[in-house]
Amino acid sequence: MNYFQKKLTQIMREKNLKQSDIAEMAKLSQTTISKWLRMETLPRVRSIEPLAKALNLTVGDLIGDFGNNTDLTEDDKRFICLPPNRKKFLLNFLDFIDKEKA
Repeated sequence: MNYFQKKLTQIMREKNLKQSDIAEMAKLSQTTISKWLRMETLPRVRSIEPLAKALNLTVGDLIGDFGNNTDLTEDDKRFICLPPNRKKFLLNFLDFIDKEKA
């Protein structure tokens, strides 16, 4: 179980929320939430922000302290440290690649 999965499960328990509740609040599909909780997929960076906002949390609350989080790869840590304009560029590029695959 990774930090994100533990944290989301804890929040659901504390706030008495179901997967469908979280999905509706964050405007995500219930399938997406389910896959995250079963660790079939990891959340995309773009999905974490609306989820955090819907739950009245910060992104850091959901993914933990970057310096001490052993679930993050070196690439994850490098991305997190990028300036906002570089992150936006990379996310747009990844969206473009995803569209090309479909």
